[in-house]
Amino acid sequence: MIFRSIRHYGYSDLCRMSEELMVLIQRVLIALALGFFIGLEREFAKRAPEKGEQFAGVRSYTLIALFGFLCTYLAQPYGDWIIVAGLSGLVALVIAAYVISAKPGSFGITTELSSILAFAIGAMVFQGEVLFATIVTVVITALLSLKMRLHSFIATLTPLDIRAFIQFVIISAVILPFLPTEPMGPNGVWNLHEIWVMVILVTGISLAGYLLAKVFGGRKGILLAGIIGGLVSSTAVTLSVARRTRIQSTASSIIPAISIIGATAVLYPRILLEIWLVNKDLALLMVAPVIFITLSAIGIAYLMHRKNGESVALEVPTNNPLNFGTAIQFGLVYMVVLWLMDLASTNQSAYGFYGASVLFGATDMDAITLSIAKGTPNTGALTAMTAVLLATLSNTVMKFLIVVFFGSRSLWKWVGLGFGVVMLSTVISLWVMRWIMHVPG
Repeated sequence: MIFRSIRHYGYSDLCRMSEELMVLIQRVLIALALGFFIGLEREFAKRAPEKGEQFAGVRSYTLIALFGFLCTYLAQPYGDWIIVAGLSGLVALVIAAYVISAKPGSFGITTELSSILAFAIGAMVFQGEVLFATIVTVVITALLSLKMRLHSFIATLTPLDIRAFIQFVIISAVILPFLPTEPMGPNGVWNLHEIWVMVILVTGISLAGYLLAKVFGGRKGILLAGIIGGLVSSTAVTLSVARRTRIQSTASSIIPAISIIGATAVLYPRILLEIWLVNKDLALLMVAPVIFITLSAIGIAYLMHRKNGESVALEVPTNNPLNFGTAIQFGLVYMVVLWLMDLASTNQSAYGFYGASVLFGATDMDAITLSIAKGTPNTGALTAMTAVLLATLSNTVMKFLIVVFFGSRSLWKWVGLGFGVVMLSTVISLWVMRWIMHVPG
């Protein structure tokens, strides 16, 4: 009988059927795992005294994801009405369970909605959208598990924060579609559509850093406070902390120095992210230098933290970085930097390019980083990497000058020590990368 089946279908057909079965088994296991993942969080949430008995736990969510998978599987030969019927039945069951179990005055439906989403996740996995289904599962689980923290975060928002969110939506979704895409200006160096994309990129990163600062603040420790503040602006953190040390004289300046160095450390991953979104080849070249410099900065800050471990944490102030004025200002600065960098690279070769990087790196790392990343095809990857690292050196020197002019004398020593390590790490990284690529220093 077996040999007759083989002769009837052919060996290649049987192999194809076997492969399809293995794919189907893999997908059903993934659907079960994703449903289990959501159910695990809901099962853990039952331990809270105010939760009481919930609609579903780990087993129910696993079965719901399997139910969505099987309904989609059966819809292939029998029609899409099976998915509609299955989902309708699940919704009816969820509504009935909610009516029975809902407490007076409590109208939360996150558990019920997440069960319906688990059905959809099972259906997506069957369709082969495994990565997207996994991302959705992670987002759902994160939203469910971060309930208290999200509520606390929302309580800290101000009308200015809400206005900033609205402005970001306008900046990213309303203005961008109406900007022209044709090159304009000297040598066609300006493209208003691409320039505004860079504005959205920088303001989005700054807004995300501000939100993290709202969530964590300085309560998590000196070093982390500086790092989170640096996500918004390392220069702003440096200026704010330096002024505080001048106004409020303390016995030790190690604490504010740690915050400044931590804020500077996060500058390097930030510019790497900006480069990655614009030029992945240049970003890959800069991964090793960025990791080395960042670890060096965090390492010296940690050693200073150990030296002053009994001191209280310092709250690093951050202001909402997003408004129309800030966005337009960055856009204009970026246009000027693009023009001057193009002029320098055209007329003065690499040395003019490096000089412009040093000049503008002292004032705006975002603008100079993005302009270098965009101009890499004309200048070369190694030249672009060198220009970015030179810009960071210039930016570090500028921040130290801010400390000298606005901070206390005792702050100079500790920040100078940390910045010295950062600059030395940058020079070493630059020399090693150029040596590896066989370019004379």
